[in-house]
Amino acid sequence: MLQWILFISVSLVTILFLWMVTLPKSFFKKYKTIIFIIGLGIRVLFIFLPPIWEDDWSRYLWEGNLIRQGESPYEKVPFDSFQKTNLGDTETEILSQINHPDWTTIYSPFVLLFFALFSPGFSGFFLKLSYLVLETSSFLFFSKGRFSKSQLLYWLFPILIKEVYLNFHFEILILSLFWILFDSIRYKKIVFSSFLFGLVVHIKFFSLFYFVYLFKTISFKTWKGSWRKLVLPSLSFLFGFFIFYFIYYLLFPDTNDFGITNLIKFGSAFKFNQFYEPFWKTFGIIDLKTIPFFFLLAIMIGYILISFEKKNRLRKFSVISTRLDLFFLIGYLFLCLLPVYNPWYFLILLPFLVISKSARISPWILISIPQLSYLTSARLGLTFHYFYEIPDSILLLEAVISLICLTWHFRQIFILVYKISNISNIAPKGSIGYGNRN
Repeated sequence: MLQWILFISVSLVTILFLWMVTLPKSFFKKYKTIIFIIGLGIRVLFIFLPPIWEDDWSRYLWEGNLIRQGESPYEKVPFDSFQKTNLGDTETEILSQINHPDWTTIYSPFVLLFFALFSPGFSGFFLKLSYLVLETSSFLFFSKGRFSKSQLLYWLFPILIKEVYLNFHFEILILSLFWILFDSIRYKKIVFSSFLFGLVVHIKFFSLFYFVYLFKTISFKTWKGSWRKLVLPSLSFLFGFFIFYFIYYLLFPDTNDFGITNLIKFGSAFKFNQFYEPFWKTFGIIDLKTIPFFFLLAIMIGYILISFEKKNRLRKFSVISTRLDLFFLIGYLFLCLLPVYNPWYFLILLPFLVISKSARISPWILISIPQLSYLTSARLGLTFHYFYEIPDSILLLEAVISLICLTWHFRQIFILVYKISNISNIAPKGSIGYGNRN
């Protein structure tokens, strides 16, 4: 019963939020201070509440304290600690909740050192508090206190708050660094922003999506003559990416592959929440994931690009991409190609909605859909073969909702392509796209 109460509560709050997405900008302008205080207050409250439906937090605390004791999570598995007889009650409780205790860590050195710094005594309070301080300060730095609608929606997004301040997920490190990264790009601090970009990619490779914002700063007209200007940002990126590998190696010289082998093995050995698989299965074909959508999107993007005049083509495409949330869409389709669709992975797409000032409700729904994966067979009281098994009915529900949102999204792109096609037909020959040879 408690499971259903919790899930219904989360669902109702999410539906209320989705309704707020449809409200006019004037509402957010009028109540921006109140909305910010509410978002901050919920975060503070959740610091004191226990995690729900998740056990990753136990590994975060365990590996952080392992480092504090002078041992490396890349070399030592939690299972080894089961043999100890001097474990306290807190250590025993945390150790008993770690999933896959026979695996060493797959997290990056920066993340592990962050856990070690802010989890003394196996306390989750300081780790959550560090999240709050980092996110709040970076968000205020980015917004300058002039909160837009999209920024306030981010700040109030219940899925983000639940996954971070209840369940400890460290994607908030990426989001917090992104606000500083984008502000640096905005003020042309390319070298520093390249360093931050390297750091967020170090935390999770998915963050490569954010390169589109650095890409916009490159002048392709003059790059051949000023390619040397790209050397320093490139070195800065590499420094940001590798510096914590080096620091960790100084602390633990016996470290070899930094969990990379484990990460590859994890991706090949596990599947979770692949909600498109039963959808394709109903048609008797292999799991194509989102490959057909990628193919269709590539064709439409190619058509849009060649339909613009050569002059300022990329700038015009950037405007269109922002208006249609294309960067978000590409990121979402890519994440759906992974073997594991963890709900918190999709949080890294939030900056695309904030920067583009998206007024659409569908992207927020797409990020929220994976929350249905918490309705596992075990929690529903159904027969299951493994603990994290999700019934096909739930997976199909996720797939159907996702497909409805994607269809609506692609419809907007089709409308644009149709308008461009009409303009091409009535424009003088050679006045647009590659047809211009005059």
